[in-house]
Order: sequence, then structure tokens, then C-alpha cells
Amino acid sequence: MVLKPEEAQALTADDVLNKMDGKEQYSYIAGVVGGLAYSRYLRDKPDKDGMNCIYDWYHADTKKAWGRIEAWFSRHKEKMVEPLLYVLIKKECGA
Repeated sequence: MVLKPEEAQALTADDVLNKMDGKEQYSYIAGVVGGLAYSRYLRDKPDKDGMNCIYDWYHADTKKAWGRIEAWFSRHKEKMVEPLLYVLIKKECGA
């Protein structure tokens, strides 16, 4: 999926599930997860526990995390990806 600058917009769960291949999905979700983890670190620093929890939530067992993501995204296809991931991560790692 290649977007031109004039086509850029927030991606929905449906975009990720149905318009991206597996590599694109992994990269996009990993980028969002990384952004959420770093944001958590900036809020909590010097404590890294929250950041590490977020990274581990996705990267320690990507297959398990993707199962949760896919189920959640399937129920909320019209919603933006970032807040949907935030909700999932908040359940495991707090806010």
C-alpha cells in the first residue's frame, strides 16, 4: 500500500486488516506500538517498566498480540488504529 502525500490520512482498522499485506501490517503496528512505548517512557522517566511492558506486549509474542489486535480491529473497523491499540495495551500495561 503506497500513499501519495495528497492521499495521506489516518488509517482505520479496516485499512490495516484489508489493504495491507503482512509485512506492512507488522511494520505499521510495530511503529505505533513503539510510539506508545516511547510516549510512556517520557511520562514515567526514569522508570522504564511501562515502556518495557508495552514493547513486550507486542514483541514477546507477536502471534498472540496479533490475534488480539485482529479480533479487536475486526469489531471496530471504522476506528483509527492508534486509539484502538492504546485501549488494548492499557489493559495489560496500565495508562
